[in-house]
Amino acid sequence: MLTKFETKSNRVKGLAFHPTRPWILASLHNGAIQLWDYRMGTLIDRFDEHEGPVRGIDFHRSQPLFVSGGDDYKIKVWNYKLRRCIFTLIGHLDYIRTVYFHHESPWIVSASDDQTVRIWNWQNRSCLAVLTGHSHYCMSAMFSPNEDLVVSASLDQTIRVWDISSLRQKSVRPSDVMAQVRGQLPAAVNADLFGGTDAVVKYVLEGHTRGVNWASFHPTLPLIVSGADDRQVKLWRMSDTKAWELDTFRGHLNNVSCAMFHPRKELVITDSEDKTIRVWDLNRRTCLHTFRRDADRFWILTAHPTINLIAAGHDSGMLVFKLERERPAYQSTEQTLVYTKDRFLRMLDFNNGRDMPLVAVRQAPASIFDTVGGMGAMGGGFGASSSFFGGGGGSNSSAFQPPARSMSYNPAEHAVLLSHDSDGGSYELYTNLPRMGATGAETLAEPRKGSGVAAVFVGRNRFATLEKGKEIIVRDLRNQVTKRVPISVPGADWLFSAGSGYVLVRSDEKIVLMDLQQRKQVSEIAAHAKYAVWSEDGKRAALLGKHVIVLCTSKLDHLATVHETIRVKSAAWDDSGVLLYTTLNHLKYCLPNGDNGIVSTLPQPIYLTRVRGPAVCYLNREGNPGILPIDPTEYAFKLLLLRKRYDDVKRMISQNRLRGQSIIAYLQKKGFPEVALHFVKDEKTRLALALDSGAIDVALEAAEVLGEPEAFQRLATEALSQGNLEIFELCLQRTKDLDRLALLYVITGNLEKLSKVGKIAESRGNLAARFQIAMYLGDVAGRISVLKDCGQIALAKVTAKTHGLHDELEEMGGLDESDVNLGLNAADSLLMVPPTPVGTDEMVWPHLPVARGLFSRDPGAEGDFEEPTGDYYEDAAAFEASERDATWDDDRHATSAAPVDPFAVGLGGDDGGAAQGDDAWGGEFDIDDGEVEEDGFGTEDANEFQDGFGESGRGAARGNEYYVPPTAGLGPAGRWTKSSSLAGEYAAAGAFEEAMKVLAKEIGAGSFSKMKEAFMGAYGGCRSVIDGSPSMPVTTVYIPRPSAPESAAMAVTLPLLRERFRMGQQRFQGAKFAEAMKIFSSVLSAIPLVVVGSSREAEDAKTALGMCREYLIGLQLEAVGRSAKAEGNSSRQIEAAGLFTKCRMAPIHVQLALRAAMKQAFDTQNLIHAAGFARRLLELSPAAKLAQNARQVMQVCDRNMSNKDDIQFDDKKEFVVNCGTMSALYSGETSEECGYCKACYGVESKGIICKICGIGSIGAQCSGLRVYR
Repeated sequence: MLTKFETKSNRVKGLAFHPTRPWILASLHNGAIQLWDYRMGTLIDRFDEHEGPVRGIDFHRSQPLFVSGGDDYKIKVWNYKLRRCIFTLIGHLDYIRTVYFHHESPWIVSASDDQTVRIWNWQNRSCLAVLTGHSHYCMSAMFSPNEDLVVSASLDQTIRVWDISSLRQKSVRPSDVMAQVRGQLPAAVNADLFGGTDAVVKYVLEGHTRGVNWASFHPTLPLIVSGADDRQVKLWRMSDTKAWELDTFRGHLNNVSCAMFHPRKELVITDSEDKTIRVWDLNRRTCLHTFRRDADRFWILTAHPTINLIAAGHDSGMLVFKLERERPAYQSTEQTLVYTKDRFLRMLDFNNGRDMPLVAVRQAPASIFDTVGGMGAMGGGFGASSSFFGGGGGSNSSAFQPPARSMSYNPAEHAVLLSHDSDGGSYELYTNLPRMGATGAETLAEPRKGSGVAAVFVGRNRFATLEKGKEIIVRDLRNQVTKRVPISVPGADWLFSAGSGYVLVRSDEKIVLMDLQQRKQVSEIAAHAKYAVWSEDGKRAALLGKHVIVLCTSKLDHLATVHETIRVKSAAWDDSGVLLYTTLNHLKYCLPNGDNGIVSTLPQPIYLTRVRGPAVCYLNREGNPGILPIDPTEYAFKLLLLRKRYDDVKRMISQNRLRGQSIIAYLQKKGFPEVALHFVKDEKTRLALALDSGAIDVALEAAEVLGEPEAFQRLATEALSQGNLEIFELCLQRTKDLDRLALLYVITGNLEKLSKVGKIAESRGNLAARFQIAMYLGDVAGRISVLKDCGQIALAKVTAKTHGLHDELEEMGGLDESDVNLGLNAADSLLMVPPTPVGTDEMVWPHLPVARGLFSRDPGAEGDFEEPTGDYYEDAAAFEASERDATWDDDRHATSAAPVDPFAVGLGGDDGGAAQGDDAWGGEFDIDDGEVEEDGFGTEDANEFQDGFGESGRGAARGNEYYVPPTAGLGPAGRWTKSSSLAGEYAAAGAFEEAMKVLAKEIGAGSFSKMKEAFMGAYGGCRSVIDGSPSMPVTTVYIPRPSAPESAAMAVTLPLLRERFRMGQQRFQGAKFAEAMKIFSSVLSAIPLVVVGSSREAEDAKTALGMCREYLIGLQLEAVGRSAKAEGNSSRQIEAAGLFTKCRMAPIHVQLALRAAMKQAFDTQNLIHAAGFARRLLELSPAAKLAQNARQVMQVCDRNMSNKDDIQFDDKKEFVVNCGTMSALYSGETSEECGYCKACYGVESKGIICKICGIGSIGAQCSGLRVYR
């Protein structure tokens, strides 16, 4: 059994697969109906309208409907798109057991404990027929898939087959008057007046000795299977005139709940209250498999109509499973595909599409109709004395055999190895196979067989197998052993091919590359893979796990890791070095650097065999080959960017071959905002991308279209950082920022514009700006005028007197006594004149150096777009050097020329900039002192500073230059982050967000507040500072790890946590519980950031995690007990004390907990529990005094075995502590765990943050904590 999906819930009584979508309905004993996506493992919806258990459920084949029947006597029809019940059918008088839709007609059949089976028309919502005849509860009823029959099973020990052909004829053509009259009456009245002639009993099958719980039809053959309370499963055969029992399957040890035929294989599947699911061979009548659960009885089975999936409902939920792997064994070469289908080994030629069988590899199980006389004699030949149903079965029958698990193909010798899981691992070697095009290929070859796990070819005439995980045995094509290679990989369980003379050995923790010739281990990588996929050149490999893909080189050097939320199914490399892989519902790509994306959505899973250009070859689950067209544009574009093939990138953009917003986000994330500019139409986004890429001219265009002050402010900041004062000045003018404009003109020495800014400030009434500008200009008269306008006449007089402006002073009336008393000494005053700027306003202000742009190749290159064919893993710097334009090396000797934006060439962009204006202010800024408007920035003349930045002056200073900011190298923190893979390494490097993402995946972390101290400790522990000069900042020193210079030193270490843990134990023993809880909590919060150097230390870390959890649970229980004692609740106090004693702490501390619990129980007169605690205490061999006290307590308690309180604590049952309620959670009750500390909770706590660690989420799906590479 291969379990694909499992749920934990109340007892499941009904199940139904959706015919096309990956959905399953589960009806529960508590009255709920759950709709699950079994592929994603998520609950889609929940329906709660039934009162009491819901026992029957079914999907409609084509409509968005499902039907349910329950113990409330109601049949409800639901629309899952509307998410509600659309109507209810009422008529049954007792519990409804099953409900099913008809596959063609608008009918529903229902079975009920009122001893009737009813057929309903769900379109007109009426009862068509009532099938009476059973004398006890009707346990099941269903339509035949290909005839007008209904089969019903009852506790009256019979199975009835009903003929409903008359019902179909009546519903199609009610011709006579009586039919018309009957059609106008309710079904109940029809039955009373005319009798139930629409459905008549065709057969009554008797043979079970107790009540029959289930009966179902074969999907194609005239067979019925039934299961009953007599623990037997019976097989029945029907003909046109009679029906009889064929055989009985025995083996169940309790009531058989459900029995069904496999929809595509000759198997019978049954489940029972004996907690087993059994699979029976329909040919040999033998039990092939038994799947057992320890504590759950099974109640219901259902099979998917088109997919090889089966679902079973039991006491604590349901599970969806397969009986065998559906992945066909295959291996592809450059020209051919070799694969297995049905019972043949086949070969497909990729070039001409020819597909031919090579050899019959195994005999398919014989059909039960092939053993006796053929299909013509349907009425006889199937009695109990048939040779088939006698003692041993026919010679051409075989037991159910699963297909080969893997294949290895040797193209040189045209030989094939098939590996099977049977008998602990076996293989079959096929040699001398016919070549493509040979005749008489369908021959049964007798293979060479042997025992061993995962047979793979390792040379032209050698193959290897793994024996018992301890050695690799090399054999030749005659199956003779030639070499034995011992391996020292604990837990080795599989081999993958790795080229001539090499194999990959898989264990639970790592993949090891073994050199078989030299008998040594070459390298290893931390990964657990189900499959290994090699590129055609053998330089790269993809290790496929359940939810992860690891890319590595041929020497297992790690390249990238890709995580998926759903199962990874297959992968194949294309010619350009991109890995295409499939999940359950998507075809995706992965670039060499780990970037991935979706190529297309898949209706059903497929297995990739080859990728060539815009198509992939695949095998489906039935083993049929096919070709799927794809669009490789997106990943080809990203690959070209990764390889720096910028001319081809430009050509793809010019041809408009890319669509969607995701490519824009990708380009911006990867540092190509200038490329993303050419995909964006929204001006706000264009502005942001242009500022990121330094394209000032594009940013200016976007800002002018937007016309928002905020846009010009952002542009001004970027222009100033580049030294582009012309655009900086324009932005200040557009935002009317007079203060910054004035400062700019002072710095650049443009006093003429500065004076005009002063006039604008005067027109706007800005006295402060006028006074400041007058100070900059040394304009004493202007300062006096400002002082007069603001009412400071005395200061104006003093200013005129100081600077010798007697005429101005006289106009103001001269100095009087109050002015003289200001105490100013004019003789010592100096005229403040602004310094003369070094440059003039005509000089060109120096810009940040402008590079040629991101495209090193000729942007005008012609020719068609070509797919790159080189090695994309080569060093970027080396590649850039090899691709460098030779003219670049002479740039330092050439005269500087204005570089161009390569994207602008041929894309309809602006061709260069216009000439600069003769004067930045020119004649466009003309202010008449007498005719200045109230607001210098009015609507009639929106910008007095237009000065050449209009249509002709935009971008005047540098034309169409393309700015590239200097690229800073990676600092120590960046290198540490790049080499990190564990959460502790990311935290030490300062990449807190990455560390949190890793912890969310590994331990389901949902809150990091308690880890703040640990994060800061890891971050600060690898950094120090050195004081510099008094006026200089301190220098940060990065401390690397001694053993790995490219990694940060780890401050959070296992020895340090051990020491802190011992301190916590000391505080615990000293009854300093608050301090102990704080210490244990800090250790628990720091363990995720530990990095250890061996798997043994990793196990020590997990042990420390478990111990901290137990102590914290115990301390919280101790707090609950103290609180209960203060409230006078002795029952809760003893319950908490008893739970405290069950915490797995150090033995000495368990003794302390038992002593405290014993004393509390004795003091509160709960003597039974006190004696129990004393007895457990003595079992731990305590100190003499403590043992004596325990014996004394036992003596007193034995004389009066009673409890004063009713305490919810039973130490004789297995239980764990429910950390949500701090109560016992006994075995068999459903529970959830914290993703990090594994503390247990009830299902009602799912999704909340753990109360013990404060980090993990309850019920989170996570991969587990990793502290060791």
